[in-house]
Amino acid sequence: MGLLQCIALGFKVNLAARMMVAYPGVVSCDAETCAASRLPSYCFRALPKRNLKGVISPTTVYQYVGTTEKQQRDVGVAEERSPYGPLLGREAEIDRFEFCLEAYKHLEEPHVLAFVGIPGSGKSHLLAELAILGRAAGHRVNAVELAEENLKQPFSAIRLLVARALGLQAGETCSDRQRALQTVLQGTIEESSYCLLNDVFLVEFPITDEVCRMRHTEWNSAFHLTCTQVLQKVLGGEFGIFFVDNAHFVDSESWSIMWPLLQSVTVLMVMSLAPGRDRAEDIFKAATDSTTSERITCLRLEGLKASDVVRKACQELGVRSIPRELARFLIQRSSGIPYYCEELLRSLRCNNMLLLHTGRPKEGEDSWQSLMAKASPAVTAASSPGSGCDGERMCAIRPDVNLETSMLPFALKEIALAELDRMDLQKQMVLKFAAIIGPVFTTQQLVHILPISVNQWINPLLDMLVKDNILKRLENTEEPEDVQGAPEGPATSGQAGSGVERPSVNTGSRKQQSDVLAFCAPLLWEATYELWPTRERVNIHRQCAAFLEKHAHKCQRCHGGDFVAFHRFGVSSPQKQGSCQGSADEDDCCSWEALVVAGEHLRRARTHPAEGEILAEGEQTTLRAEDGGECSCQCEAIAEAVLVPLARHYRAMGSTSQALYYVLECAAAYLHVSNSYMALMKLSEAEALRSSIKKEGNAIDCFEEAIFFSLKGEVCSNVGCVKLAKEMSRQALRLLEKRFPRTRAGAFVKSLWEGLKRAPQATGRASFLPQEARRKKQAWLVHQSRCLSLLEDLYSQEDTSGGQRFSRLAALMKANMDSKMHSYQAADSHIGQALN
Repeated sequence: MGLLQCIALGFKVNLAARMMVAYPGVVSCDAETCAASRLPSYCFRALPKRNLKGVISPTTVYQYVGTTEKQQRDVGVAEERSPYGPLLGREAEIDRFEFCLEAYKHLEEPHVLAFVGIPGSGKSHLLAELAILGRAAGHRVNAVELAEENLKQPFSAIRLLVARALGLQAGETCSDRQRALQTVLQGTIEESSYCLLNDVFLVEFPITDEVCRMRHTEWNSAFHLTCTQVLQKVLGGEFGIFFVDNAHFVDSESWSIMWPLLQSVTVLMVMSLAPGRDRAEDIFKAATDSTTSERITCLRLEGLKASDVVRKACQELGVRSIPRELARFLIQRSSGIPYYCEELLRSLRCNNMLLLHTGRPKEGEDSWQSLMAKASPAVTAASSPGSGCDGERMCAIRPDVNLETSMLPFALKEIALAELDRMDLQKQMVLKFAAIIGPVFTTQQLVHILPISVNQWINPLLDMLVKDNILKRLENTEEPEDVQGAPEGPATSGQAGSGVERPSVNTGSRKQQSDVLAFCAPLLWEATYELWPTRERVNIHRQCAAFLEKHAHKCQRCHGGDFVAFHRFGVSSPQKQGSCQGSADEDDCCSWEALVVAGEHLRRARTHPAEGEILAEGEQTTLRAEDGGECSCQCEAIAEAVLVPLARHYRAMGSTSQALYYVLECAAAYLHVSNSYMALMKLSEAEALRSSIKKEGNAIDCFEEAIFFSLKGEVCSNVGCVKLAKEMSRQALRLLEKRFPRTRAGAFVKSLWEGLKRAPQATGRASFLPQEARRKKQAWLVHQSRCLSLLEDLYSQEDTSGGQRFSRLAALMKANMDSKMHSYQAADSHIGQALN
């Protein structure tokens, strides 16, 4: 029996093999791995470029050299600005530094300026920029970058600070360091105490008899005093401004000496810290203490504004503009964290999901692709000197790419999983189930899918997660007028799409209203979701879909029913309604109201980047993100919280046809609330699903195809693409087995034929059809009438005889359709009365 070997394949594995051959005997990595390691820069050394077999345009290769004492002393902040351009979005922090610098220069006032931010927030980049400004103002800059291993090395922070201030990084031998220390410490401490510094600065001053005779407590006191005097001499001398990057890694021995001095010695110390660390807590406490607050400033680094994220993306890509959808994706996924934005862009480029082109595409005749381009215009970043943006280059998303389903970059996933690993198992389980639901969820949804054993602890666990800033509770900030209970479920056979109002539901007490929660960081939501094995994930998606399906309909104010009239009856394999039926109890009402709140927050999160903040001044677009009038119903919130997740759940389950069903419902829902932009986006998603179904070799239901083109026609009509709207409506009619002529002669003949028709009797053949067939026929008739109504309106806008002829024909055909449809409705009423 042969030996089976498991071989890992892929670009990274191939690259690693090529680097082993090109750089034998060293530990090497590419630039992406170097950045993902999050290690200080002195741990790596750039290697000379060499040709790598099978690798086109290889990036810089680095050797991992580890950490040595000399490397730590040599490390400093950048001497020049990043080639990507000046720092973005940190104007307030720079202003505060310049204010402190002026006070230090003219008033000789000591000050500690601390910037606190999570990993990736740009602390190191900010300190590098401030150091450049300090040098430009004529000050000597001394900077060190600490690593986690410094915490385990006593007095390493003091050693590095003094080494940088005295220029000891150039010393190669122990005697060089000794001479430098003697020069600066002469007259400051007695020579007999020099030997106390041997272990701190790795020198070999002769140990005096006085020191040898000291007891342990005496030695500690003398050692502490000597180190304090050395540090006071260095910090309070003419050695300039001190920058300490990653100051949360200052070892406790160094901190016990440094911290009291920083509050008394005339020095400007600029630090960067990570929240949740002991050093950061000390700084926070001192900054709020009335006795020390004047000498300490602590600023939190918040996420970049949306406009700054766009500017950064343009800098990274070297382009003048990016698509609106890419801007929205980066703003929402990165949460304004610069490093996250860089990793997302790097992942998109490595996976060939972006297209970089020069100049604007030529505008031709109206087409669906050109309409998409008009609807989602490029977002332009305000250029600045040295930004690195090519004025002619622009970016586009590949047509077959859906950013919402893109995988999370490995580096970002590792950051999120590290946070998840610090939680206990019960909290992890709650988050894993919540991640299946989505970034926003209700407690009733969570309880529906959680194991029974966990449900009894759900409220305390959620409270702890909220307290830990992992989750946040969302409030209903807008109380709608005339709030009534939710509809009891999907429309019944006689109500779906008919416009018949449902009986009102008693809402009862609102004390049991379901909570609405959201992940504080989208990064954690995505990383937690990807932890699920595929088989288990599919089962939970199925449960989520079952919960949402009973709410997948219009709100009561709009009389319920499918957003695509008679949708569930028109398709050949109607939606299973077993999980969708039931009584309208209080839980259903609470679920509905909670989903409305969730949908409102999802809508605000989606539209935030389009509220003018990231658009160039004066930019005109064919479609705006919200192009409709005011809509006082709850349908748009339901589209966000129910229909969009339903399509996602079915896509994850591998049921593409069901996903298409709900994507079309989404598009119809957005048209219902006059939001043509989102309807267009959903129809673009539907087009990708149709292509996927065809690639799988499956047939698309004829009625579903007709709905797709019918909705396209409505969107085109709303944005003024009349020719395209006519074509789409004709295509929908053909699929619905009702042709509309293209020529005047054809219109003349068709008018004669339609004029000869007689309206059927109310209890004609329709009353003998089975209910299912009758409902399906009504669905087809409704949408035939809808397409004809649109054509009538479009042709009536033409000031030509031909246009008026086609408009009258469409009106005549619609009247015949409506008469036939009324006969089916009358048959329903007649059969209902007979049964009663």
